[in-house]
Amino acid sequence: MLQTLQIENYALIRSLEISFDQGFTVITGETGAGKSILMGALSLILGNRADTDVLYDKSRKCIVEGTFNLSSIPLHSFFEQNDLDFQEITTIRREINEHGKSRAFINDTPVNLTTLKSLASMLIDTHSQHQHLLFQNSDFRLNILDQYAHNQDILAQYKEMYAQWRQAEEDYAALKKQCAEAALQQDFNNFTIQELEQAHLEPGEQETAEDTVKLLSHAESIKAHLYQAAQYLSESDSDTILHLLKAVQNECDAIKDINQEYLELYNRVSASLVELKDIAYEIAAKEQAADINPQELEQLNERLDLIYTLQHKYHVDSVQELLDILAKLQEEAGKYTDNQEQLAELDKKKAELHAQVRVLAGKLRASRERVVPTLQQEMEARLQKLALPDSRFLVRVVTDENLHPWGSESAEFLFSANKGVEPADLSKVASGGEMSRVMLAVKSIITDSMVLPTVIFDEIDTGISGETAHRVAEVMGDFAQRHQVIAITHLPQIAAYGNQQYLVFKENIDNHAVTMLKELAFAERVQAIATLICGNKPTEAALNTARELLSAHTPTQS
Repeated sequence: MLQTLQIENYALIRSLEISFDQGFTVITGETGAGKSILMGALSLILGNRADTDVLYDKSRKCIVEGTFNLSSIPLHSFFEQNDLDFQEITTIRREINEHGKSRAFINDTPVNLTTLKSLASMLIDTHSQHQHLLFQNSDFRLNILDQYAHNQDILAQYKEMYAQWRQAEEDYAALKKQCAEAALQQDFNNFTIQELEQAHLEPGEQETAEDTVKLLSHAESIKAHLYQAAQYLSESDSDTILHLLKAVQNECDAIKDINQEYLELYNRVSASLVELKDIAYEIAAKEQAADINPQELEQLNERLDLIYTLQHKYHVDSVQELLDILAKLQEEAGKYTDNQEQLAELDKKKAELHAQVRVLAGKLRASRERVVPTLQQEMEARLQKLALPDSRFLVRVVTDENLHPWGSESAEFLFSANKGVEPADLSKVASGGEMSRVMLAVKSIITDSMVLPTVIFDEIDTGISGETAHRVAEVMGDFAQRHQVIAITHLPQIAAYGNQQYLVFKENIDNHAVTMLKELAFAERVQAIATLICGNKPTEAALNTARELLSAHTPTQS
């Protein structure tokens, strides 16, 4: 149960600390006094969004802290799973600094909002005056069935499996699209691979071919020049270089023995003669080897034309780059094959997950359908206590072949408040007062079926008055025997049923409106309830009525 709520620097609240009894606490006050501010502050420790607009003093942080007695709630596993220290008196705190940054704590241990919400959802259920609009939502109606049927475990399994299946569906669709796009690209790649493979390219062949073409293209000129060079070096002609150099050698030979200087000169001429003879031999050999081969030249030019065409087509400058392209495309072709295999595996996986989801959906449907008769009976019994004696409440589970996050069906709530009138869609035929009572009945049944210690009703008395208000108050009072109930109300009948009453009011302090809260003694409650009956200047009759209401439900007076 919620023991205390401390609020610092929130909206119109400077500082408040509220202590709550175990039973039925009512909060009253004029419209605009700040009752909704209290709910807003409480919503922070329930995990709702926060921003800097909530700060009363923009230079200080806002703190909302609630203490809860967990002695009667089996929450040890939750604390263990989230690596938190379990304490019977547990504190939940939320801080918002001047920059809007929010922090959450459970027993002074920092936690994220998901953890905070998870814990809060097991401690408090809040019902506001507009929550009956949720009846229009099929997921909300299914959730009511699941809570009543205690489907939490199987629903969690279903949601996890459903998420896996949907992810597999998305993965399959994405890969299938990728494969379709890859198939188109692969057709082009296959053509490229075929074209490059048929070219039988070899590393370095372009440079070799270009050199050979250059030689063959100048073969006649080369042969002619080499022939002429050979003639200049021929020993048979008296005017050639070798013949003349031989004569020079003979002259030097005649004087080489005179001194070392002439000997060295002779040796140099002799060496030159040997070198020139070798050159002459090599020139003659090359002249003989120089081949004029038009057919080979034509073949090489055709080969180079193919290479140049491929380089231009694929925007590269070398045969090696063409070979790199070929290797890359061959590798990608392998990946395309792998993708096809992966697509088949994904198809099989999503089919298996779909089958498992179907099985869990069937279990959910069976569990929901099983509790429908009992839920209908309990609802009609509670509605009778809420001054709807002739009401009928029906639940219809409609199966759908399509799977969704809550299963494979939808739930319809049908309602009739009067005899002879066939039940129809609750959200369309129920009045505001009837809708409030239906929601109260639902909340009381669901909360009784759960280990939920605290229920907060925020002005659910819309559209009810008179005897109906008495009935609603009785039901809430009875409800408070099993759960801690906190109700914000404008109805004197409900206010009188509380064993604890707080008054919310505003005061101007230092020219600033400030929301204040006061726990009322019996005499003060008489005045406050009389004010609810007839306004700020209650009559003696209103005061007497307030005393009667309080005396009927309050064991002691002071």
